[in-house]
Amino acid sequence: MRIAILGAGGIGAYYGGLLARAGQDVTLIARGAHLASLQQTGLRVESVHGDFAIQSIEASDDPAEVGIVDLVLVTVKSYDLEQAAEAARPLLGPTTVVLPLLNGLDAADRLACRLGSQHVLAGLTHISSSIAEPGLIRQVSPLRRITLGEQDGTISHRAERVRDVLAGSGIEAILTPDIDAALWDKFLFIASISGICCLARQPIGPVMNTPETRGLYLEALYEIEALARARQVGLASDVVERTLQLTEGFDAQTRPSMLVDLQAGRRLELEAMNGTVVRYGQEAGILTPVHCVVYAALKPSAG
Repeated sequence: MRIAILGAGGIGAYYGGLLARAGQDVTLIARGAHLASLQQTGLRVESVHGDFAIQSIEASDDPAEVGIVDLVLVTVKSYDLEQAAEAARPLLGPTTVVLPLLNGLDAADRLACRLGSQHVLAGLTHISSSIAEPGLIRQVSPLRRITLGEQDGTISHRAERVRDVLAGSGIEAILTPDIDAALWDKFLFIASISGICCLARQPIGPVMNTPETRGLYLEALYEIEALARARQVGLASDVVERTLQLTEGFDAQTRPSMLVDLQAGRRLELEAMNGTVVRYGQEAGILTPVHCVVYAALKPSAG
């Protein structure tokens, strides 16, 4: 399968590396010093699943040079999605599938508006992976999971093909008939823990080990659960309890990507996370005071 990774940073380059190692025809679309290193010396990966290197991997900053592919994995930041969608046009043929793996809830809808719904699957990923230095990816989480599905709930041939290609590279690939519930399940966790860790300027351990801050996190979870229930999303009845257990299982020094960006002075995915909670709450007439405070407090630093 011909595959383009659009936004081949910590997550995209890692998955692209796995797919290339498995024999797929992969091109990493990146930029800057990272791109230069990929082109000159290839891709190096340090991972809890085993280190590897691909000395010669296709990499470019121009999708027009790549041409039509079978699959586009979109792994940009949420605030760059519209720009990425326009850049993706030269990659699309009649049967090209576009799979977004972004934080937030509406990436597939936003891509469909630009590229056409016939091209787009919805998806999400659970992974911790980053650029340690140009050309070097450090992947530190046991999970390297991609969940995908058709937005209409069908199990299509194209989705099955994508799942099988991903699984063949070692990725835990899950095809679900309820991708909306999967997106909300992750969103409940990532928007809440990211917001509270950023507000506290602390990694997960200190947040969970401080009763007052842990309580704030719990309230943030309940706010998103209420929104999901109001929108008739099929979340499990014990979703908050399971999310708490998940959070407690992280290494104490784990920092959500939004905290990493905040401490590095980079732009934040605030609108896709806590900003979405605030907007959805206003639309539904549901109070979301914790997320409102997080949003207001971080807005001056959002970039």
